[in-house]
Parts: sequence; structure tokens; C-alpha cells
Amino acid sequence: MLTATLLLALAAACAGPPAPPAGPPRGVTGEARSFMDAYARDLLAGDRAAIAARYDSAGAYFVGNGSKEFESYEAIRARYAGAEWAPPRGFEWRDLSFEAAGPDAVVVTGLFAWGTCPGAPPLVVSYTGLLVRRGGGLRIRLEDESVSPRTPPPAPCPDPR
Repeated sequence: MLTATLLLALAAACAGPPAPPAGPPRGVTGEARSFMDAYARDLLAGDRAAIAARYDSAGAYFVGNGSKEFESYEAIRARYAGAEWAPPRGFEWRDLSFEAAGPDAVVVTGLFAWGTCPGAPPLVVSYTGLLVRRGGGLRIRLEDESVSPRTPPPAPCPDPR
């Protein structure tokens, strides 16, 4: 009996502190998760002003597939307001990872699926973003959206007529 009591006491002492309660992630990575969820909703809704407002007011870097550009916030806003940008027919983040790069910065990596035509498979794109705290919230300072060179271009959508 004494041995069983000693073993129970030893097991309780070695168990360590209880795990923290499960819940939404806190801190800058939790904020980044919420940001990316809202970004997806904005894209699906085609909310051009809300999408542009997700970028740093000082501008952002765009890299990928062998290119690097810096665009001012006004150029970003104009791109989303212009006729050449169209919202996706479907959008989904896939396998996003969040890494705090400091108290006010997060690196986000993963994939997204961009729907082009009804019934067609989506275009899958790799994604890396650097989110930084500006003006009270996170904003995109850098994005890399790259398509694998082995991915065939999406077929044109059939004419709905």
C-alpha cells in the first residue's frame, strides 16, 4: 500500500504543470490568423477597397517567379480598383503556417486555391507574406505568390452565352 502511494505521489510530481486551456491563438500569430481569414472573405466578396486597405500604407514588395517589385500604396489601390483585376470564383487558403518575426511582425506561408471558372479546378499558388503592425493593425508589407512552372495555365472560361 505504501509503495502504491509513493508511486502515485511520484507520478503526480513528475507530471508537470497542466496544459493551457485550448482556445484561439493569442498574440500576433492569432491576430495574423484572423487577418488572413478576413483577407479571404474580402477576396471572395470582391471588396476592392478592403483588399487594398490590407497593404502597408508605405507600399509593399511583390516577389515571385523571378521578379521583385515595390509598389506604392496608391499603385496597389489603383491595381485593385482597375478593370484588369477580377475577384476569384472561389478562394481558399491551404496549409497556412504562422511564424512570429517579432512582437509586431508575422511571416505567413502556405498555399491558396484561386477559382477561375465554374466547374474547373482552381489554380494552386504558393504564398508567403510578411505582415507588420501599422496603424493599429497588421498590414501586408511583402507578398510572394508563385505558380509552379509545371502547372499548366488555366483554360479560358467558356463564354456564358
